[in-house]
This record gives sequence, structure tokens and C-alpha cells, in this order.
Amino acid sequence: MKNFRRLICVILAVACCFTALTVLSSCNDTENNEQNKNESIFYVVYNGVKIELDKKADSVLQKLGTPKYEDNLGDCGGIGVQMKYTYGDIAVNTLKEEDGEVIHKISLIYDTVSTPKGISIGSSEQDVRDAYGKPTSDDNGKLLYKKSDLELEFTVKDGSVSAVNYRRVR
Repeated sequence: MKNFRRLICVILAVACCFTALTVLSSCNDTENNEQNKNESIFYVVYNGVKIELDKKADSVLQKLGTPKYEDNLGDCGGIGVQMKYTYGDIAVNTLKEEDGEVIHKISLIYDTVSTPKGISIGSSEQDVRDAYGKPTSDDNGKLLYKKSDLELEFTVKDGSVSAVNYRRVR
């Protein structure tokens, strides 16, 4: 009878430990999911330089070096003077504001550059959905992921990504 009680106690102790580990594990998963939700997806790392939407452009442009092309796009739509800096595989548009240039748009030009989640031109639509989840909108081959006035848009043709554009909408 003593052995039976000991066995029951051991089984209950193991069950309690297992339950505690399961609860702790699910708490960590919840924390990780919250961190992932709050993690910004509105940036690209190009040649070791982090280019992030809605951030000051001066130091980023300096780190990227001399662009292949530099275009003054003027004041389109009354939002301010826009500049476009084209580097080998990426284009960065800025918007001139009172306290300097701010990164307004980032366009991936070739498949040699990918998003932080590994999506590049040529990736499949399913790869995008697996990496980013359900889009904010899915309209005519455009998968849009939006948070406040920041957008990440994947253009999909024949099941593959043909364009990747980050932009700040004003």
C-alpha cells in the first residue's frame, strides 16, 4: 500500500511539473508573438546599412555613398520636395521636411536584395504569406501590409513577386 501511495505521489508530482512547464512555455510563446507583432517590418538592410521608413535620411544616405542616379522629383501632390537616390539594387526616395530629409519610399530593384524576412523579387506569393501572414489587403496582385501610415507592398504576377515597395503614405 505504501508503494502504491508513493507511486501516486510521483505521478502527481510529474503531472504538476509537466503542467507548469506547459504554462511557462505558452507564456514565452505569447511574449514572442507580441514582440513579433511590435517588430517593425518597414526597413531593409542594404550593404550593411539599415534603411528604415519614416527615419532621418542624412546618415543613411551618407553610409550608402554616392548613388548611381540622383533625381529631384519636385513637389508631387503638395507633400514636399521628393528626391530619389538609386543605388545598384535599390532606390530610396526621401521627402524634404523642415528638419531635413526623411525616408519616404524604398524600392527593391533586383532579386539580390531581400526583406528582413527573406522575401525578394522572384519569391513566391506563398513565401510572402508564410513570412508576413495575412495581408492588410489583397487586391489585383498586390499584397499590402500596413501599420498606421507605413506600407509594405508586394506586387505578384504569375505567382511570383515582381516588385517590393515600402512607403510612407501622407
